[in-house]
Amino acid sequence: MKSDKNFFVSILGIFIVLLTVNQLNAQPEGFKLYGIETGTIEYKYSGNEVGVGTLYFDNYGNRCAMKMDTKRDGEINKGWVISLGEYQYIYDKSRSNEGWKLKNPIIEWIQQNSLEEIGKYTEEIYAKLGIIRAGTEKYLSKECLAYKGENGKLLTWNGILMYLNLNFGGEITQQEVTSIKVNIPVDEKYFEIPKDIKFSDLPMFGTEGYDEEEEDSGDEDEE
Repeated sequence: MKSDKNFFVSILGIFIVLLTVNQLNAQPEGFKLYGIETGTIEYKYSGNEVGVGTLYFDNYGNRCAMKMDTKRDGEINKGWVISLGEYQYIYDKSRSNEGWKLKNPIIEWIQQNSLEEIGKYTEEIYAKLGIIRAGTEKYLSKECLAYKGENGKLLTWNGILMYLNLNFGGEITQQEVTSIKVNIPVDEKYFEIPKDIKFSDLPMFGTEGYDEEEEDSGDEDEE
């Protein structure tokens, strides 16, 4: 179970950094995570976590499937994260017939707050990471929103993470797009929840039940 939760920790940052109110402002007709309808994006990871990942999405990001193959602290993190609206499904068929299901707190939070509140909170998150809005910068021929500071740099395009380099508290994170194809057909198979996987609810950070197994796994004093 611990490795599954570590995999969840690895992918959570992907969704956090996508909270860019500038893209949401451009979608008054309804909630759209991205300003692009469909796409396939390949990522490279380096720093404390190394490896590759591929993101498939359609319906402006309301359906996403992220395949990851990375390694952190010698532990291999492989598997899928499928996001369908408010819910995420996390699993690795090659290792287990069990997976995790959780309600995506970011999507729910965006839907419940105004654009002004989202923008304010997003800027606060970035400020705590040591980066602030710094105009625009081109990456892979895309004019990206740039956030820079003493701890690193973040670039997004239409709400899509293009480049991230952060050194925060000794944790070095680098995630960069190596290939991006947008407005193309994306196969339905990537968004199908496997029927042979048993999904259990995954408690969120700080909620009752999260990491209780790990915290209570130490040896107890004998009477």
